[in-house]
Amino acid sequence: MTLQAKRYAQALHSAAVAAGAADAVLADLQALQQVISSPAARALLTSPDITTAERAAVLEKVARGHHTLVANLLGVLQQRHRLEVLFDVHPAYRALLMAARGEVEGVVESAHPLGADEVGSLEALAGRLSGKKVKLTVVTRADVLGGVRLRIGNVLYDGSLQSQLGQLAQKLAQAAV
Repeated sequence: MTLQAKRYAQALHSAAVAAGAADAVLADLQALQQVISSPAARALLTSPDITTAERAAVLEKVARGHHTLVANLLGVLQQRHRLEVLFDVHPAYRALLMAARGEVEGVVESAHPLGADEVGSLEALAGRLSGKKVKLTVVTRADVLGGVRLRIGNVLYDGSLQSQLGQLAQKLAQAAV
């Protein structure tokens, strides 16, 4: 995430909160992110071979049906020749919105799919550990072997079998014979 994306996201967040449309803007940014995530769309927005008029026509179609603030953001980014910033605005805006609500994102990695009740108890544990409301994304990874890895922001809580085996190996290597 670039510094420019954070700045545009901050300005958009301030305007959206003032307009009482923070959630609507987030939904529109998410929809926009899905539209522009393809390599073809990225090339269309950033290629020097596309004329300004063609790009403006495409952006006008993309902006149609979205919140006025999102449409204005597209216009400003186009006028300032900073459309590459658009690819990082959604995550930056989402992070700002979550921080304002006292929420944080987390990732739980496990060797097998987790049930809803397991995810709920892990979210409660993550909330106690971080002091914030945590929204977890579940990722299944075979290298975990067993247990879970819980990442909240920049902090990793590693309760995986792989980690426990590594710790046991270190203790055995350091043990006096």
